[in-house]
Amino acid sequence: MSTYEQPLHEQLVELLRHKITQEMHPHDRLPSERMLTQTYQVSRNTVRMALSELEMMGYIYRQHGKGTFVANRVANPTNLTTTYSFSDQMRAEGRHPETRILYLQQLEAPKFLAAHMNLPLGAPIFKLKRIRCADGVPLMVERTFLPVRIFPGLTVAQLTDHSLYHVMAEDYGVKVAEANEAFYAGIINGKDAQRLTVPAGSPCLNVQRSTTDPQERIVEYTLSVCRGDQFVYQVRHVNVAQS
Repeated sequence: MSTYEQPLHEQLVELLRHKITQEMHPHDRLPSERMLTQTYQVSRNTVRMALSELEMMGYIYRQHGKGTFVANRVANPTNLTTTYSFSDQMRAEGRHPETRILYLQQLEAPKFLAAHMNLPLGAPIFKLKRIRCADGVPLMVERTFLPVRIFPGLTVAQLTDHSLYHVMAEDYGVKVAEANEAFYAGIINGKDAQRLTVPAGSPCLNVQRSTTDPQERIVEYTLSVCRGDQFVYQVRHVNVAQS
């Protein structure tokens, strides 16, 4: 028979997890560490260990100087490693995708974008800014950059009723061959937080995406800010070593 005695901080994790999932709502503020210490009659160190574990589990998030809050966890977060088309991915999950176009403007490629898109400095590019939603919930803010020479005359009207990749293929004959992405943890700033309806300082995943066509031209470079409570990054590792 096991003689294992559950540590106090693990017991507190279970108590708080039940309270969070059954009695609280996303972005509700948790009591202070001092209040939790008094309520549950445990040490400050025990409270801190429990909160750290809940944060790692994705149940809470912290904002410096403001407190600890309930995270907006979803039962089946979208796996970014399998996402190629946002709209197709949402439909596959039984969710209704929606894209809100904020603006489309033409500008000259600064050094940073020129380097990432293999373009001359100052080359004309389009900047497309969108909010991607599912079932009416804003999930990510996308800033997409497109070479004007590949997509001349691109308009908002073209993108209103069709996905970007549909417009690429049908209006410009551009086929997408490959997309490379890099993921970075971060926090959401004030303006993007408002667009995503989350508190400023909430956790996020920043995604850099570079898409090429069969001729290996970079046809799209996108910077996305994804809500940390709506997406998961999953990796499957396989041991290929032969025994």
